[in-house]
Amino acid sequence: MKNLKITATLLSLTLLFSLAGCKKEVPEETPATSATTTAEETTTTTTTEETTTTESSETTLEDPLYDPSLDTLVNPVTGIQDMDAENEGLRSIAIVINNCHAALPQRGISQADAIYEYETEGGQTRLLALFADLNTIPEMGSLRSARIIATDLAAGNDSIFIHYGRNPRVPDHIAQFGIDHIDGNNCSAGANSSANAADGYVSLPSGLFFWRDSTWLSQRALEHTAVTDGTHIAEAIEHFGISRDIVPDEEDPDDNGRLFNFVADDSADIAAGEPCTEVNVYLSAMNDDALFTYDPETGLYFKEEYGAPQIDQTNDEQISFTNVFIFYANIQGHGDGTIDAYLEDGGTGWYFSDGMMVPITWEKESPNDPIIVYNLDGEELEVNRGRSYMCMVDNDRIGMSTYRADAEAEMQNLPGEADEA
Repeated sequence: MKNLKITATLLSLTLLFSLAGCKKEVPEETPATSATTTAEETTTTTTTEETTTTESSETTLEDPLYDPSLDTLVNPVTGIQDMDAENEGLRSIAIVINNCHAALPQRGISQADAIYEYETEGGQTRLLALFADLNTIPEMGSLRSARIIATDLAAGNDSIFIHYGRNPRVPDHIAQFGIDHIDGNNCSAGANSSANAADGYVSLPSGLFFWRDSTWLSQRALEHTAVTDGTHIAEAIEHFGISRDIVPDEEDPDDNGRLFNFVADDSADIAAGEPCTEVNVYLSAMNDDALFTYDPETGLYFKEEYGAPQIDQTNDEQISFTNVFIFYANIQGHGDGTIDAYLEDGGTGWYFSDGMMVPITWEKESPNDPIIVYNLDGEELEVNRGRSYMCMVDNDRIGMSTYRADAEAEMQNLPGEADEA
């Protein structure tokens, strides 16, 4: 962990952000009490009851998100206890989704547990849709090719990375860091119709797991038509011999593999923030209107882009999220038309939830390490349970996103880094 760098960043941020004055109150520790009895005074029945109570208390303390009375597991990507128990110990799936205007609407994105949006060449953005449970993945599309930033975001969550094509620099990077992936461009059946699927299953020739939707082929350019689904991804994983098992972290045996430091109740960090009912994220000149509007009735942020609601064609629903993040990152042109994102440099950013916002810092030590988010006191950020949308934004665009404190307030620029003050 880059303690010196984080400390310096936090000190400089504290000088700028007026929000830093709102600090989380740490509750006083309550000493655990236990009854002391002699062996003669304790019956076998009493001992058993006391042991059961102690074990139950320890379980609650160790994982406040988990209710042992339920037959489901805590979803590591959302923090909600709604995941099928059969998915225990299995890796998540990360899928690259097209996000240019000509490729809208998309399919399946409303069902993703979390989504990253990131810049590629030319200022265009793509999405990386994250699913904790392979069996919950609907038909997804349109799929697009891999960039190094997407491989690193997938690898940080130990996800199996799904893409359709890649740029020339990706294969060496994937090999260097041992990132498990499947390139759909190498195992695609070509034109097929999802509408003609029998019992919801698209039948493909042996060894092929992706296809180009024939309906979209009549409406869009070829590069905006590739699709697959969870069933075919599962078949591809088996075909290519990729392990779905999570490998425990030997250096951190207590690591639960969750996307964030989820809390069972309201995040104390966000509760100490400032009001924000609308945030417009400026990702690039081409994608300058990733607009998230908070709905107090549902507690969700509904997303728009290109001046209209972002809709999932599968169910005609506008995509929405409990949490929205802006991660400012060191992103630079590579010199060949592509870009490099130096995520290992970490950065600053913002967290939005419950109609509030707080400044944050974050780090990601290597492609295979997760993003860890901190409040301005240097503590790991408390994040509300729910689906998250994460915007990876170039440091050069700090101060270009805007927000509105409430429905009647004017839009104003989101504050930037201390060195701009």
